Amino acid sequence: MVINRKSVRKPVLPQQVEPCEPLGGDVVVRGLLMSKRMELDDLNEKAAKPVDGETEEEARTRAGKLVVPRMLHACVVDDEGMPVMSMDDWDVFGGAHRQLTFHLFGIALRLSGRDPEAVRKN
Repeated sequence: MVINRKSVRKPVLPQQVEPCEPLGGDVVVRGLLMSKRMELDDLNEKAAKPVDGETEEEARTRAGKLVVPRMLHACVVDDEGMPVMSMDDWDVFGGAHRQLTFHLFGIALRLSGRDPEAVRKN
């Protein structure tokens, strides 16, 4: 049966509530909006290009350091859907709480339709 406009189900992003004691309580980890995913993909691709005499490997390493803070800034939100922390704050948080940071990152990847194992290999 063909749907009509009134019967279309409104899409929702997948999300999951996760405890994050170092931040003082639970956070919402949600999947990326398509527009944000495309934006982050573009930023990550541009960042991986060598600059100022870098080798390709050095450029990929530099760019890779930005992936986790960018993703967490976009996907970890408060009860009003606002980012919990800036990219710089996520970088500091990751230094202090590495295991929890990568746990949240893995959830964000999964909810955004990405395979965390494939991302780790790259």
